Amino acid sequence: RGLLYIHKSGKIHRDLHSGNILFDNIPYISDFGLCQSATNNKKQEVYGVTPYIAPEVLREYKYTKATDIYSFGILMNEYISEETPY
Repeated sequence: RGLLYIHKSGKIHRDLHSGNILFDNIPYISDFGLCQSATNNKKQEVYGVTPYIAPEVLREYKYTKATDIYSFGILMNEYISEETPY
């Protein structure tokens, strides 16, 4: 629900990884320092933890809601496999 709330607010997190998930019976997304408007389509520097960065960000230097979803997928894989990515 947290990522959906961020996206419905017109924002992109841009740095979603396991170090930014806090637990207190339920998970919370933290560290909104790189969060930006979802309408910003300008090329920019790449930020974040490399295994969680979507390939299109590395190629095009653009963040979208889809790149947050990619990071979430890597995060879920880490949770299910109990192994850090790559």
